[in-house]
This record gives sequence, C-alpha cells and structure tokens, in this order.
Amino acid sequence: MQRCNDQTKLINTINIITGIATMIIQLMVSFFLSPFIVENIGEAANGFTQLANNIVSYATLISLAFNSMASRFISVNFHKGNNEKVKRYFTATVVCNVLISIILIPISLYIVFKLDSFIVIGDSDFHDVQMLFACVFFNYIFSLISSVYSISFYVMNKVYMQNIINLIRNIANAALLLLVFSSLPIQMYYVSMVACMLSLIIIPIYMLCQKRYMPFLKCELKYFKFSTIKELFKSGIWNTVNQCGNMLMTGLDLLLSNLYINPISMGILAVSKTIPNAIIQLASVLNSSFAPSLTENWAKGDDNEILSQLRSGMKVSSVILSIPIITFCVFSTQFYQLWMPTMDSTTLAFLSFLACLQFIPWTGPQILYNVFTTTNKLKLNSLTFLLSGFINLGLVWVLLNTTSLGAYAIAGVSSVISIIRNMLFTAPYAAKLLKLKWNTFYVDVMFSIVCCGINAGIGYSIKLLLNYQGWIGLIIMVVVTCIITFIIEILIILNKEERTKILNKIVRK
Repeated sequence: MQRCNDQTKLINTINIITGIATMIIQLMVSFFLSPFIVENIGEAANGFTQLANNIVSYATLISLAFNSMASRFISVNFHKGNNEKVKRYFTATVVCNVLISIILIPISLYIVFKLDSFIVIGDSDFHDVQMLFACVFFNYIFSLISSVYSISFYVMNKVYMQNIINLIRNIANAALLLLVFSSLPIQMYYVSMVACMLSLIIIPIYMLCQKRYMPFLKCELKYFKFSTIKELFKSGIWNTVNQCGNMLMTGLDLLLSNLYINPISMGILAVSKTIPNAIIQLASVLNSSFAPSLTENWAKGDDNEILSQLRSGMKVSSVILSIPIITFCVFSTQFYQLWMPTMDSTTLAFLSFLACLQFIPWTGPQILYNVFTTTNKLKLNSLTFLLSGFINLGLVWVLLNTTSLGAYAIAGVSSVISIIRNMLFTAPYAAKLLKLKWNTFYVDVMFSIVCCGINAGIGYSIKLLLNYQGWIGLIIMVVVTCIITFIIEILIILNKEERTKILNKIVRK
C-alpha cells in the first residue's frame, strides 16, 4: 500500500512539474508577443486576441455538458473493470462532439461575417479582426475533437504525457510565430492562425497515444445509447451552469470593456490580465494533476487516502501559487514599466492586483474544486457559482453606469464576490461531502493567507533593501524573494515528520 501511495505521489509530482513547464513556455510566448503586438498594431489588438478566446469560451457551454464528466465516468468504470461501460461513455462522447462541431461551424461563420454587428472594431483593421476570430473558432473545433482522445491521459494518470506534448506544441508555437512575424507583413491574426494549425496537427498525435495506453478504447456505434448521453448530460449540465457563472464573473470582462468603455480600455484590461490568467492556468495545472488519483481512490472507496491527498495537495498548492501571486503583485509596477513602457504601469499593476486578489485566501484550498467532480455532486456548487455570476454582472453594470471606476469595477468586483463565495460555501460544502466537520478546511485557508503574508513581507523588504533597476535588477529581486519565501514557507507549512521525510529522500538521491 505504501509503495502504491509513493508511486501515486511521484506521478502527481511529475504531472505538476510538466504542467508548470508547459505553462512557463506559454507565458514566455505571451511575455514577448504582447508588447510586440501593442507596439506594432496597437493596444486594442492584444485585447481582440483575448476577446476572441473569451467568446469561444461561451461556445464551450454547449460541449461542456457532455465532455466535462466523460473522463470521470470512464475513469471510474475502468478502475472498476467495467470495460463495456467505458466503451459506451467514450462512444457517446465522440458522437456528441462530432454533432456539436457540425452545429458550431455555420454559427461561427455567421458571427465572423457579421462581426461588426456584435463588437466595436474601432480603428482596427476589420478584415484582420475577422481572420483572427475565424482562426480562433476553428481552433476550438479542432480542440474539441482532440479532447476526446486526451481522455486516456486522465484515466491512466498520465497527465504528464499530455503536458509534454503541449510543451513541445508551445515551443513549436513560439518558433512559428517568430517565423511568420519576421517574414510576413504584421497582422494580428497570425497568433490564432498558428494555434489553429498546431491544434489540427495534435489530433493524430493524441489518437496514437490513446491507441498505446488504452488500445481497446474505440468509437463503436454498437455501444451508442441515448441513455448514456442522458447520463453524461444530467451530470455535466452542472459544469455548464458552473461555467456560466464563471463567464458572468470574469468571462465577460473584455466584452463589457469593449461595449461600455472603448477598445483601448479593453486592450489595457487584457494586458493587465496576462499574468493573472497565467496564475489561473497554474491553478488549473495543479488541480488537473491531483484529479486522476483522487477519482481513482474515490472509485476504490479509500476515504483516508482521499483526505491525505487533499491535505498534501493543498500544502503544495499554497506554496506554489502564493509565491508567484504575491511576488508579482509586489514588483508589478516595475515589471510593467519595463514590459509595457508605453502604457500606464500604475494602472496595469492595480488592475492585476484586483484580478489576483481572489487567490490570496484560496491558493491551497482551490484543490477542493476537485471534490465536486470526484463525488459527482455538482448541482449546488454550480448554482451558487451562477448566482455569484449574476450578482457580479449586476454590480459591475451599476458601477459602470453610475461611477467613473471603469475597468477597476470590472476587475475588482468579481474577486471580492469569489472570496465571499469560497469562504461561505466552497470550503464547508466540500467538507460536508467528505463527511468532515464543516470548518475542517478553514485551517488551509489560514495557511494560504499566512503564505501570502510572508511572501508580501519578504518581497517589500527585498524591494526596499535592494531597489535595483532594469530587467537584471528586477530578476535578481524576484529570485531572491522567491528563494527566501520558499524556504520559510516549507518550514512553516510542513510538520517535522514531513520535513524529515523530504530530507531523507534528498540524502538518498
């Protein structure tokens, strides 16, 4: 049993490392690409790129109802040895995704041709923006197809293989963008065009991986049953509701800025969300890394191991998330002065802080979101998320029409509402589902706040003591802050037994 647990922890660690590496490459692409686009095409161009991706996320509401729980049902039945049900769920998922793709293609084309009827284009080149949206839409269609064949990574707990493939894809993405921007007249749609090409290429790669890991898993129409689709929809619809809430919380930010303020403000808000979005992606990487083993232990009925993995995951998440969040917030003004010298660094820094605010008490406990999917108890969580989204949209609309807060209202209100929701609902409800005391996970909230507080104190101290200038100076201050913070947080969060175990492993290695 101990050997099995150690192997699971090792796989989770590899999942995390490869996921973070993938995210870093993607962030580096954005780091160099965003200022290039702003300088050569304008602030609004960067905003349109992110707005197109946000609009695609609205389309995911259709597919999410069928796809979001497919991995969970396939994984549970696979670990229970029920391969016939595994084939039923997989076949139903493939059929649904094909039908959804067929429906979305004409809708996407209509939106592209009538784009100026839906958003404010301003001074940007209309045909360039059209091509951008067209490539983003088709990129989503290709991703929808490839997602079916990525299920085997989840079931076999080989998320790290998917991360490695995405890592290579991100490197190829950077190389191709460098090639097209250096050899062709600059257009904003190149970013989505390259992404679309790579999404198409990745489909056969995922198919080969599935053939290797789960060779018996094929789409066979003899296993197709409407009752299976109904079961997937009945469970997954709550993830759709949840995503609706998420859309109302943050997914409409750029669209609201485009319609109620102007395309320039949309571009500024888009730039300010670049790093916070990377942090959200990092949180997603951590969640996805722990989800497969959590689902496997749930299928086996191992309650003790579930709680143990949650505790371990929350400790890891508190350290990994708190350091980039707070370090970035402390040095964000200097960062934006160097990264986007033509824009107001103070405005960008404050908007970024408002976007990151929701994570301060939730860097560790964000792992608890897995509990709802694992236990297949999504309804109440999704409804509260949807309610929070409507409250956020209402408050933002009022503030945009009655105050001069502008983008600050868009960025700040959602973070405050998220904190309230997580503290009053997510933590106690997750404890209830696991048959624990309602306040069990508030100690993990405390660890998260402590980690962020330590990081802020160290960061501001380093900033006052060193006060270096330029990129090299900023990097030195950030690295020193991260190293000191990491050491101190490891000493505080881990108990004596856990620290001894880590030291022994280091000595053995």
